[in-house]
Amino acid sequence: MDFIGNFTASVKVMSLKPFTELLQAVFAVLATLNLKMGGYPEQNVLKSCVLANRLSEISNWTVLLLEAGEDPSIESTHYKYHHIIPQIPGLFPFVDYSYEDWNYRTVNDDYSCQAHTEKNIHLTRGKMVGGCSGSNYMYYVRGNRHDYDSWEEMGNKGWGYDFVLPYFINSERLEDTAILTGTTGSFHGTKGYLGVTKPDWGDRVDDYFTAFKQNERKVLLDQNGPEQMGYALPTFTVADNVRQSTGYAFLRPIKNRKNLFLSRKSFVRKVLFNDAKEAEAVEVMQNGKKLIIKARQEIILSAGAINSPQLLMLSGIGPKEHLTEMAIPVISESPNVGKNLQDHATVPLIITESKSKVTVVQNVETFTNLNEMPAPCLMGFAAVNKTQTTPDYQVKFFVFPVGTIIPVWICNFVFGLADSICVSMAKAAQKKGVILALVVLLYPKSTGKVVLKSKNPEEPPLIYTGYYSQDEDLENHAKYIEDFVTVLDTEHMKKTHAQPLNLNIKQCKHHKFNTRKYWKCFALNVATTLWHPVATCAMGPEGVGVIDYKLRVHGVKKLRVIDASSMPKIVGGNTNAPTIMIADKGADIIKADHGLI
Repeated sequence: MDFIGNFTASVKVMSLKPFTELLQAVFAVLATLNLKMGGYPEQNVLKSCVLANRLSEISNWTVLLLEAGEDPSIESTHYKYHHIIPQIPGLFPFVDYSYEDWNYRTVNDDYSCQAHTEKNIHLTRGKMVGGCSGSNYMYYVRGNRHDYDSWEEMGNKGWGYDFVLPYFINSERLEDTAILTGTTGSFHGTKGYLGVTKPDWGDRVDDYFTAFKQNERKVLLDQNGPEQMGYALPTFTVADNVRQSTGYAFLRPIKNRKNLFLSRKSFVRKVLFNDAKEAEAVEVMQNGKKLIIKARQEIILSAGAINSPQLLMLSGIGPKEHLTEMAIPVISESPNVGKNLQDHATVPLIITESKSKVTVVQNVETFTNLNEMPAPCLMGFAAVNKTQTTPDYQVKFFVFPVGTIIPVWICNFVFGLADSICVSMAKAAQKKGVILALVVLLYPKSTGKVVLKSKNPEEPPLIYTGYYSQDEDLENHAKYIEDFVTVLDTEHMKKTHAQPLNLNIKQCKHHKFNTRKYWKCFALNVATTLWHPVATCAMGPEGVGVIDYKLRVHGVKKLRVIDASSMPKIVGGNTNAPTIMIADKGADIIKADHGLI
């Protein structure tokens, strides 16, 4: 019987990737048939949907949005077209490895991530109108007050929590009566472009709140108010049965503005400067033709934490030695371009239960009912010291029934872990309920970097994650995993015989399972990304940051960077909502600089 179980589990794992690739091919055909999200501005220099919206409010400014990709496809938006396919919220992971993904891979450092098939990480980055907001997992998380107050303490005037909160509120359209009428309602907006909702999972995850209460953790209604510490049902950027990507939320409603233009399939190669070091044009490859597009006012890069530093370096702004090595003329020496890369290293744990609180039928419904996407889950922010007001780690807690293949698919296709690990998951899921818990290191001391591989803009840069390059991070992550699994010692979890699954990581066989040394080894080898790279064009004073507190690139004129790379350091949570806030606030900074507010 064990042989049959192993064989069945192996077949499941081996067949998942070809099946996924087949579905992606079908989606590509649908895209070719133009089954895409319509309603964006027509094609007739700026790279952000939120900025394009806010800046085009000034009627005598002409705004051009240059997008390397195209309009989002069905799988990235979950939108229904003439009943051709159902509304399937679970389709969004199919963007991974597709034509809508930049398909970056990190460099194998021969240290971390060695239990991955490729010994590195596939870093999905959205290549479409709306960028990564069209490929992410749609969590709406703002982070902690301390995150933004620390930005201001680093010399970034006006970026403290009290200054940025109005921009979170301004962009949000929360559709949750319980939160809006509760004690934290004043922290939320109802008139913004960005739809935010909570899913309807009924009572499927409610029992787990009991376990966390027994573990001396709070249960919260709202994690985006004044308090984050505790567990809650998360909120998502989903409304009206559609993913609220920045393209969908911020561009579609203003598609008829006469001063807003969107140019698709327009790959920006570099920024061009005059003798006064003023950014005056961009070099663009569009449909095989090289174009020079001039800007009358300013050029703004919003290409993300990988592409924005790459563009700066290709344009001659970056570490002098590196630019010289790449034979790129130096416009402005800026040693920290591409440095300071921070990401949320994430460790997936599998917990098995003798009984599942989610049925197979309910799990199928998760993939057919948008109100239940992406799967029944809880989100927690916790600290080892329970009196802290800032978290040490984040937990995403997904619940699956007996017989599910979803965690195995995530293991194999999304995380790219070794087949032997995914087979262990598949075997366990055949007989038991499964909880997938992602334990996230929120505030890493380790940093990585983005550097050029060559001066060819079409060649992807080299991405070094730097995971656990500071020993303190590895020690802490193991400690946080130990702290999290104490919830399994509660009376509630003991009733279901919940226990962590030994995934038989070959690199860790010499350590006793479920010990500090084991979890250090496990984290080092299994850790993956939560797709939150930030801070590679960090805001800060000259000599420290790449851009100033007004998001202007040090050493040149008429050039700003406004995206996740602008963060001086990573926030304690998902990065989509903070990036939207940065764009919204950035628009007001630009207007103020031009005397318009």
